[in-house]
Amino acid sequence: MPSATIKIFLVHGDPKRLRTAELSNWTGKAVAGPRSEFDGVLSREESNSSGVYFLTGADPESGKPAIYVGEAESIRDRIKSHLEKDFWNQVIFVYQQRRKGGFKHEVQRG
Repeated sequence: MPSATIKIFLVHGDPKRLRTAELSNWTGKAVAGPRSEFDGVLSREESNSSGVYFLTGADPESGKPAIYVGEAESIRDRIKSHLEKDFWNQVIFVYQQRRKGGFKHEVQRG
């Protein structure tokens, strides 16, 4: 694998708040933030893209780390449907700029 640079942007200057990440040799991007900034995360234009998302937190019964992984044509619409899930406190989504084949094609090709 060729070398690459990861660029992390702290939207509010705080690594615990909304942040984005880009890999220099890939057309995709990752966006992450705490549940407390849910509206800010989903107001980003990128959240209307297709991609995969992760909701992370702690299992309410065991206290152990928990993660929900999903895929959506519109990340924004799909994540909104998970508001009733209480366990998560972080949202992360990864998308690729639209092109022929799209994100699903890249993931399946792996």
